[in-house]
Amino acid sequence: MLGVETTTAQAAPPVEAAVDEALFRAAMTGLAKCVAVTTALGPNGPVGCTTTSLMSLSVAPPSVLLAFGAGGRTLDDLLGAGRFAVNVLSHTQGPLVRRFATGTAAQRFEGTPHAVLRGVPVLRDAAVVMTCDVAETFSAVDHVLVVGTVRHLTAAPGAPLVLVTGEPHITTPVPPTPAAADNLR
Repeated sequence: MLGVETTTAQAAPPVEAAVDEALFRAAMTGLAKCVAVTTALGPNGPVGCTTTSLMSLSVAPPSVLLAFGAGGRTLDDLLGAGRFAVNVLSHTQGPLVRRFATGTAAQRFEGTPHAVLRGVPVLRDAAVVMTCDVAETFSAVDHVLVVGTVRHLTAAPGAPLVLVTGEPHITTPVPPTPAAADNLR
């Protein structure tokens, strides 16, 4: 018949078993990721936390996207201040990964060389420092996504740290294999 739509019944997709939380966590921990310390100036002084959920979002305007657990101390002060810094850790800053993941704000900054730039604390010797204004926030599951517009950026030579299986690592380029080199010619 012309002009008449017909539909075919589709079987419902099979119900999948829930993903095991421990397995999911282990799989995500095994992925290599950038490791940074995100800092802000709270009402009681500098605050900061280790951040592994960081990505470039846009070049125009230069923007980054970060995810924070909802209700975190650093997140609350960061949103209150309206600005923050992303300090991508250098190969010499491995101990800061754990320091900024535990303890109080005062303990995190104790003995950590830092300065204030554009009203936010920045870590000395970081591989990359970006000071950002909060542009947007979004709630997602049990996290808050923060979009920051980058207002100032410095980048030092050298490789930044990456986190793999919960431990800081230094990256080393893998030499191309002969077959891969032939494909480039």
